[in-house]
Amino acid sequence: MTIRAANNRTSGVRTFYIASESRPGVQYVAQFIRRARQRRWFCDCPDFKFRRLAQRRHCKHLHEMTAMAREAHGVARLARSISANVAA
Repeated sequence: MTIRAANNRTSGVRTFYIASESRPGVQYVAQFIRRARQRRWFCDCPDFKFRRLAQRRHCKHLHEMTAMAREAHGVARLARSISANVAA
């Protein structure tokens, strides 16, 4: 899965672009939103929008992102490490 971190400046929001594995040339936007008393992941892929959102479950993109964030010890560190890998 190819992931790129966005350079957004919105407070409390981290944005990532994820390349689709099944549809070449298509990218999905995954966002981690941290606001007062809430932390949520969102993805704009069809699976998440039409199936998972109503059930409060994650799509495969968000499963990968949460695992990577756990491994990096946080979403902010994940974003920095992805940006550093792209720059290198």
